[in-house]
Amino acid sequence: MKKRKQKEEGSVTEQRSVTSLEQLSPGWVTVDPREAVMVGLPASASAYFPGGVTNGVVSNQDTILGRSTSSDSKKISSTLPEERTARYAVLRLMAQDPTIDSAIKMHIANALSANSQTGESVFIEAKDGVDKQEEEIVASIRATLTPFIKKDLNEWARKAAVYGSCFARVYGAHGVGISHLRCDYYTHPRFVQKFEKGGRLAGFTTTYQGTNTAGKQLRLLAPWTFVGFEIPEWWDVESVEPINVGGIPVDLSVDDPTLEGLIESQEYGTSLIATSYGPWLDLLDAICSMNMSRRNAARLERMVGVNTGKLDPERAARYLDMIAERLTNASADIEKQSWLEGNVQTVVNHVMPVFGDKGGIQIDTVQGTPDINGLEDVLFHVKRLGSAVGVDPSLLGFGDMLSGGLGDGGFFRVSVMAAVKAALLRQAIKNGLERLCDIHVAYKYGKVFVGDSRPWKITFNSVSTAIEREEQESLEQRSNVAGGIIAAIGTIDQEFSLADRRALIQTVWKMLRLNEEAFESIFPAEKANQKDVPSEEGLE
Repeated sequence: MKKRKQKEEGSVTEQRSVTSLEQLSPGWVTVDPREAVMVGLPASASAYFPGGVTNGVVSNQDTILGRSTSSDSKKISSTLPEERTARYAVLRLMAQDPTIDSAIKMHIANALSANSQTGESVFIEAKDGVDKQEEEIVASIRATLTPFIKKDLNEWARKAAVYGSCFARVYGAHGVGISHLRCDYYTHPRFVQKFEKGGRLAGFTTTYQGTNTAGKQLRLLAPWTFVGFEIPEWWDVESVEPINVGGIPVDLSVDDPTLEGLIESQEYGTSLIATSYGPWLDLLDAICSMNMSRRNAARLERMVGVNTGKLDPERAARYLDMIAERLTNASADIEKQSWLEGNVQTVVNHVMPVFGDKGGIQIDTVQGTPDINGLEDVLFHVKRLGSAVGVDPSLLGFGDMLSGGLGDGGFFRVSVMAAVKAALLRQAIKNGLERLCDIHVAYKYGKVFVGDSRPWKITFNSVSTAIEREEQESLEQRSNVAGGIIAAIGTIDQEFSLADRRALIQTVWKMLRLNEEAFESIFPAEKANQKDVPSEEGLE
C-alpha cells in the first residue's frame, strides 16, 4: 500500500513537472508528431572545415579564410562565410590570434570580474519581499547552480564571445531539479541545431543524437534539453531561406502561429569578433610583408666571379664546378648547423664564370635595406583591429599609443565600446542563467514564474565601465540643477509658507530619477498631512 502511494505521488510530481516545462516552452506543445521525426542532424565534425582536415591539419586554410593564393587575383575586401559551421571555423582561427585573444579576455574580465573576497562573478539572490517558500526556492536554485557557475562560467562566456552562442546540455529529474550540466566538445554550437515554430523555440537536434541505439528513429529534442548562452544580437541570412522541415509554406496572414511549419532558427547570436575579420586579415598581410622585408634586408647576396682564363670550355666547366661545389658544401654545412642552433642563414653565394686571367676571384656584395615606413601600415591596421574588437590598441600590447600618458582612452574601464560589448556578454550569461533557473524550478517544484514574478534576481560583480561613469556624471549634473532650484525657492520662501515642502522634495526626487517607492517610504504622505495641533498650555 505504501509503495503504491509513493508511486502515485511520483506520478503526480512527474506530471506537474512536465506541465510546467511545457508552459516554459509553448512552441514545443505545437510540434506535430510527424514533424518531430522529420528533423535532420547538424553538420558532422568532418564538415567543420570546408577544405577538410587531413591528419588533424587544415588542408585548405586559404579557402577557409576566404582568400585566394593566386597571384593573378586579389580581393578588395573579405567577408565571413554565411554558412554557420564555416563561419565557426574562421572564428576559431581568429580567436587563436594573440591580439584578438587578449581583446576577448579583456571583454570577459570586464563583464565577469570576480569579487575579491568570495571569488564569485555572478550572484543569484532573492528579491525583497518574497515569502518563506519562495526563499527556499531561491536557496535551492543557488545551491544547485552555483557549483556549475563556478566551474563553467568562463567557458560559457568565451564561447559566447567567440562564436556568438554557447550551448549546455541540461540533465534533470522530476522532483529533484537539475542534476548535471554538460558543456564540452559535444555541445559545441556547430553540433547543435535550433528549431522554431511560429517564432517560438520548439526544440533542438544534435549531431550526437541516437548513437547508442541502433535503428532508433530520430526525434526533435525538447526545448529544455539545451540552454543557450547567446549574444542577444544576430544577423539574419537574407540570401538563404531557413530550412522548412514540414514543407508547410510560411503564411503571415494566418493568425494562429501553431499552423505554421517547423523551421530552423536563425537566432544563434553574433560573435563579438565577427566585424574584425577584414581588419584581422589586413593586419596579417601587413605583418607578413614587414617580416619578409626585414628578412630579405638581412640577407647578404654575394656574387662570386671565377676567372677561367684561357681554359677551354670543358676544363673551365670542371674548374667552375669544383669551386662551386666547395662553396656550396661549406654553405650547406653552415646552414645545417645554423638550423640546429635555431638560427637562419643570412649569406647566399652565387658563383658565375668571368673571362679573365686564370686564378682570380671577384666578390661583389649586395645588401638590402629594411623599409621602416612599413611600420606605419602595420600600426594603421592595429588601430583598425582595435576599433573592430572594441579595445584600445594601447591595451593590446601597444603601450606607446597611450595618448597623454594614461589618459584619453588609455584605461580600459572608460572605453564606451568595450562597455557595450561587455553588456552584451553579460546579458547572454544572464539570459542563460534565467532559463536554467526556470527549468530547475519546473523540474523540482512544478512551478513556473514569468517576468517580474520570479522571486530571484541575477546580479553581476563588475568593475566600473564607461556607461556607469556617464550615468554618474549625468546624476551629478542633475543634482547641481536640483540644488539650484531648492536654493532659489528657499531664498523666496524661507519658511515654506507658500510652497509645499513635500511636493518640492518629490519634484527633486523625480529630477534625480530615483525610485518612487523609496520616496514614499522615506517621506510618507500620512506624516506630511498631519497638522500641528496647539497644546493646552499654549492656549492658556
